[in-house]
Amino acid sequence: MAKSITTNSIYNFILKVFRLIVPVLVGPYIQRLFDKELYGVFNDASTWLEFAVIFGVFGIYTYGVREVASVRDSAEKCQKLYSSLFFIGLATNTIVLAAYTGIIFFSVPSLNRVIYLVLGGKVFANIFMVEWLNEAIENYRFITIKTIVVRLLYVIGIFALIKKPDDVVKYSVLIVLTDLLNNLISFVYVTRKIPMRLHGLEFKRHIPALISILIISNINLLYTQLDRIMLGRTDKVAITIFKTPLDITYMIGNLLASIVLVVVPRLAYYSAGDRNEDFMTLLNKSYRSFMLVVFPACMGVACLAPEIMWIYGGGKYDESIPVLVIFAIRTMESAVYTICANQVLYVLHQEQFLIRVLLVFGLLNAILDGAFLALGILTPVTAVLTTLFAEVLLMAVIFWYIRVKLGLPMHFFDKANVRYLLLSLSFIPIVLGLRALGTGNIGTALLSVPVCMLVYFGALLLLKDETMLFLSKKLLGKLVRSK
Repeated sequence: MAKSITTNSIYNFILKVFRLIVPVLVGPYIQRLFDKELYGVFNDASTWLEFAVIFGVFGIYTYGVREVASVRDSAEKCQKLYSSLFFIGLATNTIVLAAYTGIIFFSVPSLNRVIYLVLGGKVFANIFMVEWLNEAIENYRFITIKTIVVRLLYVIGIFALIKKPDDVVKYSVLIVLTDLLNNLISFVYVTRKIPMRLHGLEFKRHIPALISILIISNINLLYTQLDRIMLGRTDKVAITIFKTPLDITYMIGNLLASIVLVVVPRLAYYSAGDRNEDFMTLLNKSYRSFMLVVFPACMGVACLAPEIMWIYGGGKYDESIPVLVIFAIRTMESAVYTICANQVLYVLHQEQFLIRVLLVFGLLNAILDGAFLALGILTPVTAVLTTLFAEVLLMAVIFWYIRVKLGLPMHFFDKANVRYLLLSLSFIPIVLGLRALGTGNIGTALLSVPVCMLVYFGALLLLKDETMLFLSKKLLGKLVRSK
């Protein structure tokens, strides 16, 4: 039986809120505690590790959600697909781990090598990463409860064990163990429900699609990942100045995406069953719901950038303030990309088109980064600006393709979205006014959030916004039934 999308959204939203709270608790503590240069080395190691993880995962997560969702009514097909994809992941992660270890031994100075090697354990942990199957069968309750428990243990470990400015290696070990525990719990849980099989497995049929998704993932490296690598050639501290705002907006983007990504399995199910009217109704509804919260969240982050960076770094990373403002604006564009890529192009098997356009505009970003580096003007600010420029052009082409080539009547810009944006702009005078009262960094942040929310959502209710009324009715209905 299909699970309620509203229930899934609530569970996923709770999970994402918790995942946002954890870095808010841990991030400032870590950034204020660790030596600035040593933390820069850690972030550089994290950048290179992300390359390894992408090759190890091999596109299985995205592909697995889509494929299992389309065959979830057949226990035998699910078992066969789960087993096949698991063994493909076992092979790719093992190969990547061996290659990563060898590269680190020969290319990283011995003084910092241990940080890179310890973090490499995340590749091993990814062998047991089967959360894609839980998502495909919409098992968000289990995902939420399990992740919250594991992350609470992680937070306790941080404050109990990480005490000194040079505890970076210990911090790296804790991160790897947390990933491993999280993945192992899901692996045991899933395998008990869908036993692994060793016969009748298919590998060749899945490889072409997995390679396509892998290429897409690697092309994405031509954007913010490339920016970090280029900045690493100028100054290791510049990576932290760039990465901290990136991580903050990435967490917020993931939180917001929880509202819509839970419908991907249902969209894949509708698409596989040629239920086109149901597909478009759900797609347009989820898109508008997404933009209702994206605009105020991103505008709020941009307005409160000085306060957020003070909370994170205590004045240690004030150079990140303008970077965070630009990243907040970029998150609005990234939110639309999330809809277009995950809910439209992936579901409708349009990976080849996505590969081509990502490559073209990724190369444009690489050329701009290279030119700025050669001219000596590559900074965290200019790096994120080149990415934003390339991605805006990318989205223009994707819009055209969905509307014209695929013939989908998606309304990317309508009165409702303009209304959400204009109401969000009211946050600027609100925050400036509170800041002028001398409420301090924490006071301004704590007061601005409820005031801005009251103004924004109150105005939508007064204007009788259709999406706001629909979401309010759904949430109130769930609360009433839960009592």
